[in-house]
Amino acid sequence: MSYLDSLAREVAGGRPAAVAKVVDWSAARLGAAVVVGTGGILYADAELQSSSPGGTPTLAAEMARQAAEMLARGESGCRWLRLPGGDLRVYVEVHLPPPVLLVVGGGHVGQQVAAAGALAGFEVWVLDDRPSFASPSRFPAARRVLCGPLVDELTALDPGPRHHVVLVTRGHTQDRACLLALAGAPVAYLGMIGSRTRVQAVRNALLAEGVPEAWLDRLRAPIGLDIGARTPGEIAIAVVAEVIAARRGGSGAPLSMLDRPLVHLNRR
Repeated sequence: MSYLDSLAREVAGGRPAAVAKVVDWSAARLGAAVVVGTGGILYADAELQSSSPGGTPTLAAEMARQAAEMLARGESGCRWLRLPGGDLRVYVEVHLPPPVLLVVGGGHVGQQVAAAGALAGFEVWVLDDRPSFASPSRFPAARRVLCGPLVDELTALDPGPRHHVVLVTRGHTQDRACLLALAGAPVAYLGMIGSRTRVQAVRNALLAEGVPEAWLDRLRAPIGLDIGARTPGEIAIAVVAEVIAARRGGSGAPLSMLDRPLVHLNRR
């Protein structure tokens, strides 16, 4: 098995990984690689397994340490290792799974949110309990279209930090059940469509059922940025814009009103 096989397995499984390769030092080790995941070293070329000069940790261990640090930050780039036998330059390439936009509700708004989310680079999952709505033909850009009881499906999915959950169900009964199933989940984003009256009613009911208030405070509802949206397409843009702002740390303010350089960066 090569380092590419190991890396491909992690990427295909939707797991974060980083590969560190020797790009400068000795011809004998040039191109030698180490692959790390969240659990540690997944692969290391044989020439990196022996101890470094002076009895220091193996090159594999040193390269893995650097790769793990950059994986945690989500950054790729060159790093130098200061070793007794000379400096070693490695290039660390980080591979992060795409963020997931989990759209709960396959109605007209959900359909447009899924399309906008895919355009923004999210891996889109759609969930609805109605077969006629949870149809792949309605969501051509979605990676997964799930049909089943909302609570059961959400429990099975067990969303985490990779997931951005958008609740656009057909009523407050479904909203309440979904939020109860998600209670405490460390999702990256959680938003719910609905009027302020509907949102407050759901919130009060969940507090009465013991859902932690600190977790509920993370709920963005009514969902979306204030752009005067009215149509399903406009609402979808407002929703996905807020998800992006939450993910990237944006303010949501017009760029023309900011007093900082207006530079759009393609950041991870």
